[in-house]
Amino acid sequence: MSMENLTAEAMVTAVIIALPVAVFMINSDRAQKAIELCSECLILLNNTNQNRKDQFISLHCNIITAILFYAYRRISDNINAERYGRKLLVLCSEYGALVEEGDICMALAEIAESQNINRFSENLKAKEYIERALAIRKKIGDKRGEAYCYGNLGNVFESLMKYDKAEEYYKKALVINTEIGDRKGEADVYGNLGLVFHSIGRYNEAKECYEKALVIRTQIGDRGGEANDYGGLGNLFHLLGKYDKAKEYLEKALVIKTFIGDRKGEAVDYGNLGTLFQSLGKHDKAKEYLEKGLVISIEIGDRIGEAAHYGNLGTVFQSLGKFDKAKKYYERALVTKKEIGDRQGEADDYGNLGNLFQSLGKHDEAKEYLEKALVIRMEIGDRKGEAADYGNLGTLFHSLGIYDKAEDYYQKALVIRKEIGDRKGEATDNGNLGALFESLGKHDEAKKYLEEALVISIEIGYRAGEAAGYSNLATVHESLDKYDKAKEYLEKALVIMTEIGDQEGKAGALAELGSLYRAIGDYKASELCLERALSISRDIGDIEREFRILTDYAILYLLQNKIKDSLSCLHLCIEKYEELRYCLGANDQFKTSLLENKGMFPYKLLSNLLCRTGNVRDALCVEELSRARGLSDLMAEKYSVETHICADPQSWFGFENILKKENNCTCLYISDQERYVFLWILKASGAIHFIPISLEENFVQAGLHKDLSLSQFLADNFRSLGIFLTKDCEDRSLNMAESQPHSPERNSSARMRLVVEDGEVISCLSLCYKIFIAPVYGLLAEPEVIIVPNSTLYKVPFAALSEKEGAEYLSDTHRIRVIPSLTTLKTVQDSPEDYHSNAGALIVGNPKVDWLLPLPGARKEAEMVGRLVGVPPLVEEEATKQAVLETIGSVGLIHFAAHGDAERGEIALAPIPTSSSRNTIPPKDTYMLTMADVSRVKLRAKLVVLSCCHSGSGEVRAEGVIGIARAFLGSGARSVLVALWAIPDSATEQLMKQFYERLAEGESASESLHQAMKWMRNNGFTKVSEWASFTLIGDDVRLDFGKQRTKDPDS
Repeated sequence: MSMENLTAEAMVTAVIIALPVAVFMINSDRAQKAIELCSECLILLNNTNQNRKDQFISLHCNIITAILFYAYRRISDNINAERYGRKLLVLCSEYGALVEEGDICMALAEIAESQNINRFSENLKAKEYIERALAIRKKIGDKRGEAYCYGNLGNVFESLMKYDKAEEYYKKALVINTEIGDRKGEADVYGNLGLVFHSIGRYNEAKECYEKALVIRTQIGDRGGEANDYGGLGNLFHLLGKYDKAKEYLEKALVIKTFIGDRKGEAVDYGNLGTLFQSLGKHDKAKEYLEKGLVISIEIGDRIGEAAHYGNLGTVFQSLGKFDKAKKYYERALVTKKEIGDRQGEADDYGNLGNLFQSLGKHDEAKEYLEKALVIRMEIGDRKGEAADYGNLGTLFHSLGIYDKAEDYYQKALVIRKEIGDRKGEATDNGNLGALFESLGKHDEAKKYLEEALVISIEIGYRAGEAAGYSNLATVHESLDKYDKAKEYLEKALVIMTEIGDQEGKAGALAELGSLYRAIGDYKASELCLERALSISRDIGDIEREFRILTDYAILYLLQNKIKDSLSCLHLCIEKYEELRYCLGANDQFKTSLLENKGMFPYKLLSNLLCRTGNVRDALCVEELSRARGLSDLMAEKYSVETHICADPQSWFGFENILKKENNCTCLYISDQERYVFLWILKASGAIHFIPISLEENFVQAGLHKDLSLSQFLADNFRSLGIFLTKDCEDRSLNMAESQPHSPERNSSARMRLVVEDGEVISCLSLCYKIFIAPVYGLLAEPEVIIVPNSTLYKVPFAALSEKEGAEYLSDTHRIRVIPSLTTLKTVQDSPEDYHSNAGALIVGNPKVDWLLPLPGARKEAEMVGRLVGVPPLVEEEATKQAVLETIGSVGLIHFAAHGDAERGEIALAPIPTSSSRNTIPPKDTYMLTMADVSRVKLRAKLVVLSCCHSGSGEVRAEGVIGIARAFLGSGARSVLVALWAIPDSATEQLMKQFYERLAEGESASESLHQAMKWMRNNGFTKVSEWASFTLIGDDVRLDFGKQRTKDPDS
């Protein structure tokens, strides 16, 4: 029968029958069905003829509101639960139902407290509800309810990190519970007070409260509460470094939670034990327990617990040096926290990722994540987390040497710690400030802060902090040459670390003691300390520490002239480095950062020692191990070939055979060894020649300071090349703000500056010739020289090197190209014959980007190249990212004449216009071609030409130059032509024209560049800055444009 045919009496009867059924459904875990039934009842009541029935209908509507409130609470639909709860509050107030009003207030407070979005405002809302409930409980004389409200106000203030207020309300609750004999309530409050004291570093009081709670729980048989108190005590003892006690209590908690079937609590305890084993350096055990906890959390649908386990597993893998795995787990935790709306947890995970990137030297990424964490903390009012993020940002800027910024962040953190009463955090921040002032050489200031940190740690019983304080003070005294005092402090730290079972810290302290003994010449004591440190590191599987200790061993043996022992240690050291590198998986960024921050020294030292002992061939192999390894991995993956070089000397063969596949060339391999430059000459016959060059001798003869580093010399003297742009030189740099027009005065001063600095550049080029070329010139009999530079040597325009002004340039007599390493050249040689495309071209010129200055010269260049190779270019609005990516993977030639940024590795392409984007800059990923975009493409190009400002530049790292050129090589390009600096438009046009005419006629890229440079010098472009900018990196290639090409009409 339809609803229209039901009489009013039948409708009312249906509702009367339905409501008890709805209550039954809620009690039998079918709350969603109860909601549907109640919704039908409301429809019936709203359609009932309300004559004579207003009061009856109103009563049943109120009952339905109450049922819906409890149903929505049952399924955790907090939004709807709060909506119906507010309606109930109004009804209770109207009817004067004080008890019910108080109950609803507390229920609404619990809902507010459970919200993770904007936790600060939700806690304030909860506070209002509880205070309203408290007033009612007082009014009706409900002492138990009053105590319950005080306890919940304590919970709210604890969440707000207002620990003094939390303590005040908990103590009020405790007084009432004690008066009325509510033993369970008394135990609950003692447990909560324990958590508060734990949070603010009042550890003795925390222990006392946990133990009082435990006694009561045991007496009244509250097994769940008993387990919670064991867990609280276990975590407290963990923090205090009393690991045996911590393990005992956490295991007791786990046994009880398992026995009573508390699956969520069981997962928590597995997690707590996992983090404990992590502190003990038992990483396998930590991983086992955390994975057990994770399995349970997933099974019961506890997303918060699941995310916590992901984060803790990330920490374990980070400690093991498996940074790629650590990143994956941190990211999983972050995704989960975002899905459940846990803003505080989201901030925690951003912080973890920031610290991970910082440890790898990826400072930009670290700063980005730490700042994201900080923004969230401030939004939700997480003061403790805010202080932690300020501290982490301080540590980041400290590591970068930006000390004023570091101090500012550390001080901000310290102020907050003092405000919220976080004594442990206060000790940490004082320690950070002490370490900062030590870096600045302000030893007295450093000592003051470090001693304050130590005092606090001792006062609160924070043993790990106490040990760290002694260790930091040892560093200060060692800097002051007070070795006895430094030794005393390190021994105190060692005693504490031994007592608390901190194996990782113990290994670190022993290693520091070893370095201290080495500094004072007590080599025997140093070796004993290092031996113990190494043994512990191996026991706990700390590969990174083992790597550092082996380096210390090598230095120690070298100081004693035990060259053979030092060599053995260095071989072991690079084996450990290779293990660390393997742990990073396929993450190129991490591999590059690991080499930069931790790997270079032992490789350089081993190479140096091998050369000193006459083993120059093996020294060259060691150099290869530290050259462009990340790039080599990327290339090998694209070509599906294997790279065989590794730390095992048995794999060090075949390098001398690589040149046999090259035609008529010699390889010049260069290594900057601080005081020396090492030069190797490799011949196609397999012969290897080695020449060491003294930098000090050359610098002194040139009138320079003897301690000048090669990198500083090159940076200082090549800085002027291409920097000052005049009106006949397009600025193809990627400047997001429109460039200012060049005034006549500015143009004039720029030209004058270039003229003045030309002399400096010529002098620098002559000295570079003397260092790099003159000693080996007699060995460069072949017409082509393949140069393998390292780090800053990529910035040297080798083509322009000459003995003196007016003398022949190296490029007058030799073709020149650069390769990142011999391994990368071999990888290209081993690529499948049909891998690279021999025809087809993608030519991009002057993409239309409204907020950047147009590049008419770039368009003209692209059109000229297009005519020469017979392919129409993509210019202006046609040159979109989408169009480029559709073509880039299939062609043999790629040419970009556009705005670019070598440091960030970006090329600006034309955005696709939309109706909404006319007056706004669209998201970068819609128009900016990045290194990440290039790396995702499998290129088939034989040659990529990057005619953008400074396209051969980038971030100079131990790996090489990290920029867009490397990204193209790593994505499968066989060779890349790049510019080291910007050159005038007329010079660019002519050089490109000469290069492409020869390339289109079938000459190789190396020969085409060689002849183009010669033509430039012979046709009026005589300045080095006009013709020597472009460098060919990679293989020498030929392209077949067939009948597509046409002769340029301007020829």
